[in-house]
Amino acid sequence: MNSRERMRAALTGAKTDRTPFFPCIFTDHACIALGATFEEALVDPRLGVRWMVQAGLFYGCDAVRVRATPEASWFEEKEVCLRDSELVQVDRRTGQVDGYFDVQGGGKLVRRNPPPPVTTEAQIAAISYPTAEQLLVTGCLDTARQMTGEAHQRGVFVVGIAGSQTINTLVERVGSSEEALLLMATDPEFVHRMFRMATDASIELITALARIGVDCVYIGDSYASGSVISPAMYREFCIPAYRRAADAAHALGLLVYKHCCGNYNPLLPFMTDNHLDGMEGLDPTSGMSVAHTREVIGDRLSLIGGVSCLSLLQARPEQVHAEALACIAAGGTEGRFVLGSACAVPRYTPVENMRALARAALG
Repeated sequence: MNSRERMRAALTGAKTDRTPFFPCIFTDHACIALGATFEEALVDPRLGVRWMVQAGLFYGCDAVRVRATPEASWFEEKEVCLRDSELVQVDRRTGQVDGYFDVQGGGKLVRRNPPPPVTTEAQIAAISYPTAEQLLVTGCLDTARQMTGEAHQRGVFVVGIAGSQTINTLVERVGSSEEALLLMATDPEFVHRMFRMATDASIELITALARIGVDCVYIGDSYASGSVISPAMYREFCIPAYRRAADAAHALGLLVYKHCCGNYNPLLPFMTDNHLDGMEGLDPTSGMSVAHTREVIGDRLSLIGGVSCLSLLQARPEQVHAEALACIAAGGTEGRFVLGSACAVPRYTPVENMRALARAALG
């Protein structure tokens, strides 16, 4: 089996020749692993996509992730540079600073003049988002397309990141996590309308990702977790959105999994209602384990992850290797388990620890 065949088998319940290896590598750790800086990838987001794939290949991963970048015109209209110890985005036409990048966090642009919070359903209806065709013709997926082709030439499985469908979008649009969670209790129709809009936008991105040839899409929202919301809220608000996104991906011939942050133990009985092929995470620092997740889920979903991010960051290589072997034993060695990290690999995780993680699967 090559890596692409191995991942497809693991996500569809077929027998694999060995446990696939697919840690959750995002741009920040990818930069460090390759000897670059996170700031360089924020200056040119195309490098971030490229390095995310190259870091996966560097570690011998069976799968890599690609994501959209700003449209081609952004690179002509905006400049990212260092000013007064902050990495800022500047409008080349006006010289005005749009905002600064949260370099110590996830790299998000914190705008100097953020848009006002969305407060009405009419405002939700007025929100625009790019169609699949616009994403393709404006260059948002040019680098993702190129890197997908390069990965496929090596026989590597490619996952496209398809945005948030539920609470993360709500938090962004209403301005705070507190307000978002309060609205779920006080104005459910507003929330349902927001989630329909967010899922519609995600489906456009999924459609575009299918056209550039990815094998699978990643969906999910970090706030949609048993650490944050109740099972009742998850069933009412999140499952319909994830089901729509998953069904759209399947109709395009794609596999789909959901990244699950925090403690998903209270939500495990409902995971198969999402129409997913797999779930990623299984964070032991939040009380989860591969063994318990497998006991509840059975073989109805593939499990991806399992190894603590704190272990990756702080433990010795032999400890990481032992933890990884224990995850493989609990997940099963012939299918429906993919060894990976419990969440995004911490930025400064030692390369030696990642190689120890890889060795558990690759031998």
